[in-house]
Amino acid sequence: MIIAVDVMSGDKSPQEIIKGALSAAEDFEVKIVLIGDEDVVSKYADDSSGVSVVFSTQVITMEDDPLSAIKEKEDSSLAVGIKLVKNGDADAFVSPGNTGALLSAASIRLRRVKGIRRAAIGTVVPLDKPFIMVDAGANIDVLAENLCQFGYMGALYAEKVLGVKKPRVALLSNGTEETKGLPVTKEAYRMLKETELNFMGNVESRELPFGCCDVLVCDGFTGNITLKLIEGMGKFMSQTIKSVFKQNFLTKLAYLPCKKNIKKLRKKMDSRQTGGAPLLGVAKPVIKAHGNSDSVGIYNAIRLAKAYTESGIIKEFEKKFGRVNADGAEN
Repeated sequence: MIIAVDVMSGDKSPQEIIKGALSAAEDFEVKIVLIGDEDVVSKYADDSSGVSVVFSTQVITMEDDPLSAIKEKEDSSLAVGIKLVKNGDADAFVSPGNTGALLSAASIRLRRVKGIRRAAIGTVVPLDKPFIMVDAGANIDVLAENLCQFGYMGALYAEKVLGVKKPRVALLSNGTEETKGLPVTKEAYRMLKETELNFMGNVESRELPFGCCDVLVCDGFTGNITLKLIEGMGKFMSQTIKSVFKQNFLTKLAYLPCKKNIKKLRKKMDSRQTGGAPLLGVAKPVIKAHGNSDSVGIYNAIRLAKAYTESGIIKEFEKKFGRVNADGAEN
């Protein structure tokens, strides 16, 4: 398997991106293509080590307008990576770059699976009972039919990739009642209720840590805020627990029998362990890594890219959406 990696995008490029990619090439037995400036990546051009390079001369920044950027920066590391996948020179693409540009480039050049109106970011939130959030940041404005499709994509992912039988699908809202939420949320509720999905209704964000659903459906704006709040609370709790045990000699002694479990908890709450999220609905495997990914985050994003590609979930989308209308009705 060949995985292309954009080493010029993100907050910690290129050193941390390259470091994570090189580690992944060794551990996951995949071939890595590093895409970036010639001066940066040329030293890694060694096919014998499972790593090759492709040069690019431009970078799409986080501040760039997505559509303008992919038109005006066709030789950017992000655009070149998408092109490699399109041409069959790579099986999957990983980028920590501009979310809008990545989504636009993937949707336009790799196309979406037939029948899917909007691609979405599907992020697995690793709490005690993990769930997949769709959408986690790709679509700010959505229609009810988009949310309905997000439910289908999330349910298929939960079933085929996460191994959840009859996954519970819920809609994120400001109350559990059917009458709560924005007009689009209310309409999506009515549509989801009529599908064959195991729809549980609305859920409030405070219920998410307690295993209330397997698939959480929301627009990208709400989902991204919710996801970052969960990640921030994870860091806050980790720091708080650490400070509690550092208070005095007795608390330091009390830490010793808890040390192993606390380390497990900290790792579980570390967003770097997830690495990133697939663009669900895109016809080829594309993984959006966290914008602030370090080597650990990129390493795990490549692990996810391999697993996502091998899962065959895109074929499952093609089967499902080939016979399901946008409103969820069978053809």
